[in-house]
Amino acid sequence: MKDAIDLVFPLSGSAVRPDYATLLWQSLRTMLPWLEDEPAAGILPIAGTSAGDGTLYLSHRARLTLRLPQHRVAAALALSGQQLDLGGAIAIGEARQRALIASSAQYSPCVVFACAGEEEFLALCTARLGEIGVNCSLVCGRAQVKTAEGGEIRGFRLMLHGLTAAHSLVIQQLGLGEARKLGCGIFVPHRTANAVGST
Repeated sequence: MKDAIDLVFPLSGSAVRPDYATLLWQSLRTMLPWLEDEPAAGILPIAGTSAGDGTLYLSHRARLTLRLPQHRVAAALALSGQQLDLGGAIAIGEARQRALIASSAQYSPCVVFACAGEEEFLALCTARLGEIGVNCSLVCGRAQVKTAEGGEIRGFRLMLHGLTAAHSLVIQQLGLGEARKLGCGIFVPHRTANAVGST
């Protein structure tokens, strides 16, 4: 997926459910049926703030971001002007394309592998990184639990650092682990490894 890009849609709305990821995936695969059969596609998490009251509050800068191979971009533009119900009404605005940026540190808020715990998780991550030819150091953060259609899935926050520019682009293009359509295993550039310990 050497031609991967992020397609970024502004969102209009005030709040969604904290476990919105499954609702979002169900809505998007209805609007874009080809998305389910596109293994290279990923849906990045929507940023928001939780006050612990069962609601995720969106700022005016909230975005829906799809990581897609370039040949899928034109079809995905059909999302502009659509409405989502994620436990709150959300309107999707006009998209812009954003190129992937090389950075020595890459972060994912949740990487999912079927494993018994952190030690096995890191071993699986290391093995997969070796398979795709990426050399780096790993910093594992807090365990994460996500709601999926088949039940709960479990993963960990993960920081990769010491990446070359080329390897940082590879990991953004390919990701790690399972559940890309639920926002898992997708990496973005980050300046510091402190993020893995954040809530």
